[in-house]
Amino acid sequence: MKRIEYIDLAKGICILLVVLDHISGFGYFRNGDYPMNDIFEQTRMPLYFILSGLFFKDYAGGIKEFLLRKFNRILVPYLFFMIVYRLLVKAVYLLSGFSIGEIWAPLWFLLCLFWMNGIFAAIYYLVKRYIPIGPASEAVLGISVIGIGVGGYYLGDLPLNIGTAMTSLPFLWTGYLLNRKLHFLELKIRYGWALLTGILLLVVLHYTYVDENFFYLNTYNTPLALIYLSGVLGTIAVLLLSRVIKWLPVISYIGRYSIIVLCTHMAIVKVVIHIPFIHEVVKIFDQFRDFPFESFAVLALTITGCVFCCWFLSRYLPWFTAQKDLVKP
Repeated sequence: MKRIEYIDLAKGICILLVVLDHISGFGYFRNGDYPMNDIFEQTRMPLYFILSGLFFKDYAGGIKEFLLRKFNRILVPYLFFMIVYRLLVKAVYLLSGFSIGEIWAPLWFLLCLFWMNGIFAAIYYLVKRYIPIGPASEAVLGISVIGIGVGGYYLGDLPLNIGTAMTSLPFLWTGYLLNRKLHFLELKIRYGWALLTGILLLVVLHYTYVDENFFYLNTYNTPLALIYLSGVLGTIAVLLLSRVIKWLPVISYIGRYSIIVLCTHMAIVKVVIHIPFIHEVVKIFDQFRDFPFESFAVLALTITGCVFCCWFLSRYLPWFTAQKDLVKP
Protein backbone atom coordinates (compact mmCIF):
# COMPACT_ATOMS: atom_id res chain seq x y z
CA MET A 1 0.00 0.00 0.00
CA LYS A 2 1.43 3.37 -1.04
CA ARG A 3 2.06 5.72 1.88
CA ILE A 4 0.21 9.03 2.07
CA GLU A 5 2.99 11.57 2.57
CA TYR A 6 1.00 14.28 4.28
CA ILE A 7 -0.32 11.78 6.86
CA ASP A 8 3.27 10.94 7.81
CA LEU A 9 3.94 14.67 8.11
CA ALA A 10 0.88 15.17 10.33
CA LYS A 11 1.98 12.33 12.59
CA GLY A 12 5.50 13.76 12.59
CA ILE A 13 4.24 17.17 13.72
CA CYS A 14 2.28 15.63 16.55
CA ILE A 15 5.00 13.29 17.80
CA LEU A 16 7.38 16.26 17.73
CA LEU A 17 4.92 18.15 19.96
CA VAL A 18 4.82 15.16 22.31
CA VAL A 19 8.62 15.14 22.55
CA LEU A 20 8.64 18.91 23.16
CA ASP A 21 6.09 18.52 25.94
CA HIS A 22 8.13 15.86 27.70
CA ILE A 23 11.35 17.85 27.37
CA SER A 24 9.62 20.87 28.89
CA GLY A 25 8.45 18.57 31.68
CA PHE A 26 12.08 18.14 32.71
CA GLY A 27 12.36 21.91 33.19
CA TYR A 28 13.71 22.82 29.78
CA PHE A 29 12.41 25.80 27.84
CA ARG A 30 13.27 27.66 31.06
CA ASN A 31 9.77 28.11 32.46
CA GLY A 32 8.91 24.43 32.16
CA ASP A 33 6.81 25.09 29.09
CA TYR A 34 7.06 26.36 25.53
CA PRO A 35 4.89 28.79 23.54
CA MET A 36 1.38 27.50 22.76
CA ASN A 37 1.98 24.15 24.49
CA ASP A 38 -1.38 24.43 26.23
CA ILE A 39 -3.10 24.87 22.85
CA PHE A 40 -1.24 22.00 21.20
CA GLU A 41 -2.13 19.83 24.19
CA GLN A 42 -5.72 19.76 22.94
CA THR A 43 -4.58 18.43 19.54
CA ARG A 44 -1.74 15.95 20.13
CA MET A 45 -3.69 12.97 21.42
CA PRO A 46 -6.96 13.60 19.53
CA LEU A 47 -5.06 13.64 16.21
CA TYR A 48 -3.71 10.13 16.74
CA PHE A 49 -7.12 8.88 17.84
CA ILE A 50 -8.80 10.45 14.80
CA LEU A 51 -6.14 9.05 12.45
CA SER A 52 -6.81 5.58 13.83
CA GLY A 53 -10.48 5.99 12.92
CA LEU A 54 -9.58 7.52 9.56
CA PHE A 55 -7.87 4.25 8.60
CA PHE A 56 -10.41 1.92 10.21
CA LYS A 57 -10.91 -1.13 7.99
CA ASP A 58 -13.65 -3.73 7.95
CA TYR A 59 -11.70 -6.97 7.54
CA ALA A 60 -13.15 -10.08 5.91
CA GLY A 61 -12.25 -12.07 9.02
CA GLY A 62 -14.46 -9.86 11.16
CA ILE A 63 -13.59 -8.76 14.66
CA LYS A 64 -11.13 -11.61 15.21
CA GLU A 65 -8.93 -10.53 12.31
CA PHE A 66 -9.31 -6.88 13.30
CA LEU A 67 -8.15 -7.49 16.87
CA LEU A 68 -5.28 -9.69 15.70
CA ARG A 69 -4.02 -6.92 13.45
CA LYS A 70 -4.30 -4.38 16.27
CA PHE A 71 -2.50 -6.84 18.54
CA ASN A 72 0.42 -6.87 16.08
CA ARG A 73 0.49 -3.13 15.47
CA ILE A 74 -0.32 -1.74 18.90
CA LEU A 75 -0.16 -4.28 21.73
CA VAL A 76 3.04 -6.05 20.67
CA PRO A 77 5.13 -2.81 20.73
CA TYR A 78 3.54 -1.93 24.07
CA LEU A 79 4.43 -5.28 25.64
CA PHE A 80 7.90 -5.38 24.06
CA PHE A 81 9.01 -1.96 25.27
CA MET A 82 7.31 -2.33 28.65
CA ILE A 83 9.20 -5.55 29.38
CA VAL A 84 12.53 -4.20 28.06
CA TYR A 85 12.25 -0.95 30.02
CA ARG A 86 11.19 -2.62 33.26
CA LEU A 87 14.19 -4.96 33.07
CA LEU A 88 16.52 -2.09 32.10
CA VAL A 89 15.43 0.15 34.98
CA LYS A 90 15.81 -2.73 37.43
CA ALA A 91 19.27 -3.63 36.08
CA VAL A 92 20.53 -0.04 36.23
CA TYR A 93 19.32 0.34 39.81
CA LEU A 94 20.89 -2.95 40.96
CA LEU A 95 24.22 -2.14 39.30
CA SER A 96 24.53 1.53 40.21
CA GLY A 97 21.86 2.35 42.77
CA PHE A 98 20.63 5.06 40.38
CA SER A 99 16.97 5.24 39.34
CA ILE A 100 16.37 6.33 35.77
CA GLY A 101 12.65 6.73 36.43
CA GLU A 102 9.63 5.45 34.56
CA ILE A 103 10.96 5.64 31.03
CA TRP A 104 7.97 3.55 29.94
CA ALA A 105 5.53 6.35 30.85
CA PRO A 106 4.52 7.29 27.23
CA LEU A 107 3.47 3.68 26.54
CA TRP A 108 0.10 4.37 28.17
CA PHE A 109 -1.04 5.79 24.85
CA LEU A 110 -0.63 2.47 23.01
CA LEU A 111 -2.66 0.59 25.62
CA CYS A 112 -5.36 3.25 25.45
CA LEU A 113 -5.38 3.09 21.64
CA PHE A 114 -5.76 -0.70 21.73
CA TRP A 115 -8.80 -0.49 24.04
CA MET A 116 -10.34 2.20 21.86
CA ASN A 117 -10.03 0.11 18.72
CA GLY A 118 -11.35 -2.96 20.50
CA ILE A 119 -14.41 -1.16 21.90
CA PHE A 120 -15.18 0.52 18.58
CA ALA A 121 -14.77 -2.72 16.62
CA ALA A 122 -17.04 -4.59 19.04
CA ILE A 123 -19.80 -2.00 18.58
CA TYR A 124 -19.24 -1.78 14.81
CA TYR A 125 -19.43 -5.52 14.14
CA LEU A 126 -22.33 -5.98 16.56
CA VAL A 127 -24.36 -3.25 14.86
CA LYS A 128 -23.41 -4.59 11.43
CA ARG A 129 -24.63 -8.05 12.39
CA TYR A 130 -28.09 -7.03 13.56
CA ILE A 131 -28.91 -3.84 11.65
CA PRO A 132 -28.76 -3.49 7.85
CA ILE A 133 -26.06 -1.07 6.68
CA GLY A 134 -27.59 2.36 6.27
CA PRO A 135 -28.63 5.47 8.23
CA ALA A 136 -30.11 3.42 11.07
CA SER A 137 -26.93 1.43 11.69
CA GLU A 138 -24.79 4.57 11.53
CA ALA A 139 -27.09 6.32 13.99
CA VAL A 140 -26.93 3.43 16.46
CA LEU A 141 -23.15 3.30 16.09
CA GLY A 142 -22.84 7.04 16.73
CA ILE A 143 -25.21 7.08 19.71
CA SER A 144 -23.37 4.13 21.27
CA VAL A 145 -19.98 5.76 20.82
CA ILE A 146 -21.09 9.11 22.25
CA GLY A 147 -22.79 7.35 25.17
CA ILE A 148 -19.57 5.51 26.01
CA GLY A 149 -17.61 8.76 25.66
CA VAL A 150 -19.88 10.59 28.11
CA GLY A 151 -19.74 7.64 30.49
CA GLY A 152 -15.93 7.57 30.39
CA TYR A 153 -15.73 11.32 31.04
CA TYR A 154 -17.73 11.03 34.26
CA LEU A 155 -16.16 7.77 35.42
CA GLY A 156 -12.75 9.45 35.55
CA ASP A 157 -9.46 7.60 35.87
CA LEU A 158 -9.88 3.84 35.49
CA PRO A 159 -7.21 1.10 35.59
CA LEU A 160 -5.17 0.42 32.43
CA ASN A 161 -6.31 3.71 30.84
CA ILE A 162 -9.72 2.27 30.02
CA GLY A 163 -11.38 5.51 31.16
CA THR A 164 -9.38 7.57 28.66
CA ALA A 165 -10.17 5.04 25.93
CA MET A 166 -13.89 5.45 26.64
CA THR A 167 -13.80 9.25 26.79
CA SER A 168 -11.72 9.51 23.60
CA LEU A 169 -13.77 6.99 21.60
CA PRO A 170 -15.73 9.75 19.77
CA PHE A 171 -12.42 10.97 18.31
CA LEU A 172 -11.87 7.59 16.66
CA TRP A 173 -15.48 7.61 15.44
CA THR A 174 -14.90 11.10 13.99
CA GLY A 175 -11.99 9.74 11.93
CA TYR A 176 -14.22 6.89 10.77
CA LEU A 177 -16.88 9.39 9.65
CA LEU A 178 -14.36 11.66 7.92
CA ASN A 179 -13.20 8.80 5.73
CA ARG A 180 -16.34 6.68 5.32
CA LYS A 181 -18.82 9.51 4.84
CA LEU A 182 -16.82 12.57 3.76
CA HIS A 183 -13.98 10.70 2.00
CA PHE A 184 -11.55 13.11 3.63
CA LEU A 185 -8.43 11.48 2.21
CA GLU A 186 -9.58 12.21 -1.36
CA LEU A 187 -11.60 15.34 -0.65
CA LYS A 188 -10.65 18.46 -2.62
CA ILE A 189 -10.55 21.34 -0.17
CA ARG A 190 -9.74 25.00 -0.61
CA TYR A 191 -6.84 24.72 1.77
CA GLY A 192 -6.23 28.38 2.53
CA TRP A 193 -9.69 29.34 3.74
CA ALA A 194 -10.34 26.01 5.44
CA LEU A 195 -6.98 26.03 7.21
CA LEU A 196 -7.31 29.64 8.33
CA THR A 197 -10.85 29.04 9.61
CA GLY A 198 -9.80 25.92 11.54
CA ILE A 199 -6.84 27.64 13.18
CA LEU A 200 -8.81 30.77 14.11
CA LEU A 201 -11.63 28.73 15.62
CA LEU A 202 -9.13 26.65 17.58
CA VAL A 203 -7.39 29.73 18.99
CA VAL A 204 -10.68 31.46 19.84
CA LEU A 205 -11.99 28.32 21.55
CA HIS A 206 -8.78 27.93 23.50
CA TYR A 207 -8.68 31.45 24.86
CA THR A 208 -12.41 31.33 25.57
CA TYR A 209 -12.65 28.14 27.58
CA VAL A 210 -9.64 25.83 27.68
CA ASP A 211 -8.20 24.93 31.04
CA GLU A 212 -5.74 22.14 31.83
CA ASN A 213 -6.84 18.72 30.63
CA PHE A 214 -5.01 15.47 31.35
CA PHE A 215 -5.81 12.72 28.87
CA TYR A 216 -3.49 10.28 30.63
CA LEU A 217 -5.43 10.59 33.89
CA ASN A 218 -8.79 11.02 32.13
CA THR A 219 -9.18 14.20 34.16
CA TYR A 220 -10.45 17.35 32.49
CA ASN A 221 -11.21 20.92 33.51
CA THR A 222 -13.14 21.66 30.33
CA PRO A 223 -16.70 20.72 29.28
CA LEU A 224 -16.71 17.48 27.28
CA ALA A 225 -18.35 18.93 24.15
CA LEU A 226 -15.67 21.61 23.91
CA ILE A 227 -12.88 19.04 24.38
CA TYR A 228 -14.25 17.16 21.38
CA LEU A 229 -14.72 20.31 19.32
CA SER A 230 -11.24 21.62 20.10
CA GLY A 231 -9.63 18.25 19.33
CA VAL A 232 -11.43 17.89 16.00
CA LEU A 233 -10.69 21.47 14.90
CA GLY A 234 -7.03 21.18 15.87
CA THR A 235 -6.70 17.85 14.07
CA ILE A 236 -8.28 19.11 10.87
CA ALA A 237 -6.04 22.20 11.00
CA VAL A 238 -2.92 20.00 11.29
CA LEU A 239 -4.12 17.69 8.51
CA LEU A 240 -4.86 20.60 6.18
CA LEU A 241 -1.52 22.24 6.94
CA SER A 242 0.19 18.92 6.22
CA ARG A 243 -1.67 18.59 2.91
CA VAL A 244 -0.33 22.01 1.90
CA ILE A 245 3.27 21.26 2.89
CA LYS A 246 3.13 17.52 1.99
CA TRP A 247 6.60 16.54 3.17
CA LEU A 248 9.39 17.78 5.43
CA PRO A 249 12.72 16.01 6.02
CA VAL A 250 13.14 14.37 9.44
CA ILE A 251 9.62 15.33 10.59
CA SER A 252 7.95 13.16 7.94
CA TYR A 253 10.44 10.39 8.71
CA ILE A 254 9.70 10.32 12.44
CA GLY A 255 6.01 10.53 11.54
CA ARG A 256 6.30 7.37 9.49
CA TYR A 257 7.79 5.60 12.51
CA SER A 258 5.83 7.56 15.11
CA ILE A 259 5.20 4.49 17.28
CA ILE A 260 8.94 3.87 17.58
CA VAL A 261 9.51 7.54 18.48
CA LEU A 262 6.70 7.41 21.03
CA CYS A 263 8.21 4.34 22.67
CA THR A 264 11.87 5.46 22.68
CA HIS A 265 12.00 9.22 23.13
CA MET A 266 11.62 9.27 26.92
CA ALA A 267 14.57 6.91 27.37
CA ILE A 268 16.64 9.04 24.98
CA VAL A 269 15.74 12.25 26.83
CA LYS A 270 16.89 10.63 30.08
CA VAL A 271 20.28 9.97 28.51
CA VAL A 272 20.57 13.37 26.82
CA ILE A 273 19.85 15.47 29.91
CA HIS A 274 22.73 13.77 31.73
CA ILE A 275 25.31 14.68 29.07
CA PRO A 276 27.67 17.22 30.73
CA PHE A 277 28.15 19.00 27.39
CA ILE A 278 24.58 20.26 27.44
CA HIS A 279 25.01 22.04 30.77
CA GLU A 280 28.39 23.47 29.82
CA VAL A 281 27.02 24.92 26.61
CA VAL A 282 24.25 26.77 28.39
CA LYS A 283 26.81 28.51 30.61
CA ILE A 284 28.62 29.80 27.53
CA PHE A 285 25.40 31.14 26.01
CA ASP A 286 23.94 32.22 29.33
CA GLN A 287 24.03 35.86 28.26
CA PHE A 288 21.28 35.15 25.72
CA ARG A 289 18.58 34.67 28.33
CA ASP A 290 15.76 35.07 25.87
CA PHE A 291 16.98 32.26 23.62
CA PRO A 292 16.53 28.73 25.04
CA PHE A 293 19.72 27.33 23.46
CA GLU A 294 20.00 24.49 25.94
CA SER A 295 16.44 23.43 25.30
CA PHE A 296 16.91 23.23 21.53
CA ALA A 297 20.17 21.34 22.02
CA VAL A 298 18.29 18.75 24.10
CA LEU A 299 15.56 18.61 21.46
CA ALA A 300 18.02 18.19 18.57
CA LEU A 301 19.95 15.42 20.32
CA THR A 302 16.72 13.66 21.30
CA ILE A 303 15.34 13.73 17.75
CA THR A 304 18.71 12.51 16.42
CA GLY A 305 18.52 9.58 18.82
CA CYS A 306 14.93 8.89 17.75
CA VAL A 307 15.91 8.86 14.05
CA PHE A 308 18.63 6.30 14.80
CA CYS A 309 16.16 4.16 16.78
CA CYS A 310 13.66 4.34 13.90
CA TRP A 311 16.28 3.10 11.46
CA PHE A 312 17.71 0.40 13.74
CA LEU A 313 14.47 -0.99 15.17
CA SER A 314 12.52 -0.95 11.89
CA ARG A 315 15.39 -2.77 10.22
CA TYR A 316 16.32 -5.33 12.86
CA LEU A 317 13.24 -5.67 15.09
CA PRO A 318 10.30 -4.91 12.78
CA TRP A 319 8.06 -7.56 14.38
CA PHE A 320 8.15 -5.74 17.73
CA THR A 321 7.84 -2.18 16.45
CA ALA A 322 4.65 -2.31 14.33
CA GLN A 323 6.50 -2.69 11.03
CA LYS A 324 5.75 -6.39 10.45
CA ASP A 325 3.22 -8.80 11.90
CA LEU A 326 4.52 -10.99 14.71
CA VAL A 327 1.44 -13.22 14.42
CA LYS A 328 0.20 -13.74 10.89
CA PRO A 329 -3.54 -13.04 10.40
